[in-house]
Amino acid sequence: MYIIDIHSNKETIEIAKYELDQGIIIARKDKDKLLCAIVGYGSSSNKHRIKTAILEYLSELKDKNYIKDYILGSDLDIFSSKYQSFKYGFRIPEEEKKTKNPGAIYVIL
Repeated sequence: MYIIDIHSNKETIEIAKYELDQGIIIARKDKDKLLCAIVGYGSSSNKHRIKTAILEYLSELKDKNYIKDYILGSDLDIFSSKYQSFKYGFRIPEEEKKTKNPGAIYVIL
């Protein structure tokens, strides 16, 4: 699993998208099938905008078949309908499932 942190440097939305793109490229070069993007909880106004924009961007990437799927860390719960319909739960390490980090987004490449 390749991990990128795109919430700690007060990025703009454009920079956050760029960093996500670069993380995807690097993860693919390293033959990783899973990317963990740390976007923060969205508690402050800037973080919320970045998290929302990244989720919208990931939706676009999925529609274009550039990524297979993605899921929020907070949805890594066996009772969550999003997790139940998520086909790639087996790719996410068990320790990540236990923490259910709401500031993380797991991207299946």
